[in-house]
Amino acid sequence: MLSLSHFNRHTIKGDIFGALTSTIVALPFALAFGVTSGAGASAGIYCAIITGLFASLFGGTNQQISGPNTGLTVAMVAILTSFVAQSPENGIALAFTVVSLAGLFQMLFGFFKLGKYFTLVPYPVISGFTSGIGVLIILSQIEPLFGHTLPELQVSFTTLTSTNTLLGFACLLMLFLWPQKYSRVVPASIIAVIGATIFYIFAGVNIPVVDAIASELPSFNMPVWESDLAGELIKSALLIATLSTLDSLMTSLTVDSISNELHDSDQELVGQGIGNIIAGFFGALPGGGATMRTVTNLRAGGTTPLSGMFHALFILAIVLWAGEYTTYIPVAVLAAILIHVGISIIDWNFLKRSHQVPLFSVGLMISTMIMSVAFDLVTAVLIGTFIANLVTIRRLSEIQLDNINLFTAKDAEHLSAAEKQLLESMDDSVILLNISGPIGFGVARGLKQSVSQSDQNKALLIDLTDARFVGITSTIAIEEIIVSYQNQGREILLSSVCDRVRDDFEKLKLIDKISAEHIFDSRLDALNYLKQKLAK
Repeated sequence: MLSLSHFNRHTIKGDIFGALTSTIVALPFALAFGVTSGAGASAGIYCAIITGLFASLFGGTNQQISGPNTGLTVAMVAILTSFVAQSPENGIALAFTVVSLAGLFQMLFGFFKLGKYFTLVPYPVISGFTSGIGVLIILSQIEPLFGHTLPELQVSFTTLTSTNTLLGFACLLMLFLWPQKYSRVVPASIIAVIGATIFYIFAGVNIPVVDAIASELPSFNMPVWESDLAGELIKSALLIATLSTLDSLMTSLTVDSISNELHDSDQELVGQGIGNIIAGFFGALPGGGATMRTVTNLRAGGTTPLSGMFHALFILAIVLWAGEYTTYIPVAVLAAILIHVGISIIDWNFLKRSHQVPLFSVGLMISTMIMSVAFDLVTAVLIGTFIANLVTIRRLSEIQLDNINLFTAKDAEHLSAAEKQLLESMDDSVILLNISGPIGFGVARGLKQSVSQSDQNKALLIDLTDARFVGITSTIAIEEIIVSYQNQGREILLSSVCDRVRDDFEKLKLIDKISAEHIFDSRLDALNYLKQKLAK
């Protein structure tokens, strides 16, 4: 978030240079994403301006550059198409209402401190998600490149040799072959746009071009609400909010690793949310943190939120001065830029190492990618994360089950000499259930099963000397064990219940289920009690 300390003469030069460099990188992408979304080039440009300005002003990552990006554009294409089909009169207005509503959801994510949870997505899911976005963006550029949608496409010599297609392939080839050392000075995308524009002007060919961007500020539009579509509006807004949040926080983590600083996830969500609320009001695409543009800004010298604000103002100045000249930019070059992006963001590195990665992780990545293409991005992430968490819980439960052990005198090696002597003197009439470490809900079944398989004619001492956390589900399992023993008239005791575990027990009134004389501060006290009782 911007503060007075950021107005520093030692950093201002780097911020300006970082903003100029990231602006050169951002312009062709903003145009391409706007055209691809179906809302027009201006929607992409003004997204870069509005979200770039307000996310920097109110966000929590100093060097973040925000604007339109691949996943959000893919989602926006589907949202625009859906709402125009359902409400021809208000469809476009409803789609931009979704953008503002998504911004509101993002602000709520920030206010309720949910930022940290969005970064807990497993890597195979992120890999499949981003790869799915790559496939979707490539598929979305079939029509701009070949002049036909995918179902209608018939690859023929005529199709492949049309001027539009040849220009697109030439630009795509140049994007792949442009030397990396030159990209630091002039990005390949800028060279492609300039080259394709010069070709269009002097060749006099009849190919699709970008619409002109009005050299004026966009007009304010009030959000539109239709009760019949309320569910669809909320669902779409949550999709946009989730995608923007994931993009922004992943970019923030990248910044942290490069700059050795720590961002404020929740403040970043508030800033991105404000930017998207305002973007929706002015007919702009939703935005989020843009990794490539942010890293460009960072490496060019940007260090404070001023760099992101300058970036937005530089784009605005270019649009107001030269927006009308976008009519000379061929659509094919923008298609080539986005196909290059789509190919680049597919996680080829993960796929190359798939033979070295566990089969489950490979399957999770590929299934998430397929679901991203076949269904929608949020569904893919939710299902992928759910499956990954189930497997993780199962594996953790297997480890935690090792922390639950039933002992008799002959195998209680961990006891002190005095405790072991007491246990031996009771002639195996006591079973010791030792619970150690944190115990989550995944081990509840194993806990009950281990006790049920023991000799329940013996007294049971539940020892919590080494337990640090017992979840509610496991607490209920312990309660059921206690009640079962009491119903059989058998002796059951608790020992060494720490304050944190006691709090969990008291929430479910478990402490009330057992008499105070059967709860002991230490394992030794409990064993002494049992010894005296057996002696009587």
